[in-house]
Amino acid sequence: MRKTAILAAILAPLLVIAAVETQWPAYAAYELTGMGNASETRSAAAPQKVIDAVGDAEGDPLTLLAVGDIANCPEAPGLASAFPVSADLIGLASAFDPATAPAVPTVQLTAQWPNAPILALGDLVYSSGKPVEFSDCFDPLWKDNRARTLPTPGNHEYNTPDAFGYYQYWGERAGPDDLGYYATHHGNWLILSLNSETDASPGSPQALWLNKTLAASPEACVLAFYHRPAYSLKERGGRDNAVALFKQLEQAGASVVLNGHNHFYERTLPLGADGTPDTTNGTVSFTVGTGGDKSRELPTLDTTAKAIFGHLGVLRLELGQHEFQWGFVDAESGETLDAGQAPCNLRPS
Repeated sequence: MRKTAILAAILAPLLVIAAVETQWPAYAAYELTGMGNASETRSAAAPQKVIDAVGDAEGDPLTLLAVGDIANCPEAPGLASAFPVSADLIGLASAFDPATAPAVPTVQLTAQWPNAPILALGDLVYSSGKPVEFSDCFDPLWKDNRARTLPTPGNHEYNTPDAFGYYQYWGERAGPDDLGYYATHHGNWLILSLNSETDASPGSPQALWLNKTLAASPEACVLAFYHRPAYSLKERGGRDNAVALFKQLEQAGASVVLNGHNHFYERTLPLGADGTPDTTNGTVSFTVGTGGDKSRELPTLDTTAKAIFGHLGVLRLELGQHEFQWGFVDAESGETLDAGQAPCNLRPS
């Protein structure tokens, strides 16, 4: 009997740690309160309000900022590395200092355009998008930008069950029904936040929704953003959904696709659905995973129009009625390192 009690005393805290590390208690609360499946708290109108707050849709061009891969919660050695969630709860993880975080120059740069909506390109907080990471690391950095941000989830957000930390933090801004995709409009532009972390294959709910949304705005210029690039000079696994999304968008005449995931800036040539250059009516892809981390230099490809390594920065876009302009701005120097303009693609009839 005594051995059983001793064994129970040893196992009990281990079971608690195991439960906490898998984050099931918080996830269960998330589901039980209805936050995981209540469409009334995930209004499709909420993202549109961010765009509408800018002003007259028929007036001046819309200025947007875009960047991903932003905050990184520190991990202390020892127990905190082995059990990071438990360490967060019992205070063993090292403190996050928003004043010295690598992403500070990026955040400061966004303040130069205080009214511009920000497209947040996923992997917003490392390493797993837990609620405590959003509250203790991402929010101290990004709270002044939160009201003007349109998010998309990344693979690190989905290191928690159903990315519930992401959906819990963004609420209705994440789009309806915790699906991670939604549409907004401004002037002649259709702006789509899509989800490269869930099924986007032909016939999937996301693909059907995208087809319906594109068909409802047959003449609009189209900009889409999601986390993983379909085609990049750094090819990584897990991009089937990204490729499916890009193919569907390109065939519908999309002009611009924005991604994060890779920690450098890349602008491709206009690409066809298969990722090969198509200067006639191809889609330009920008990778802007430059919010809080940098990459070493890598070889470019024949699809690469411009690549910038070793710089934090933000992509600034100006969406005109039938054209767009871009500029990648270095977060530390303020210098524009890549800039250009192009007309919108013709949409197929």
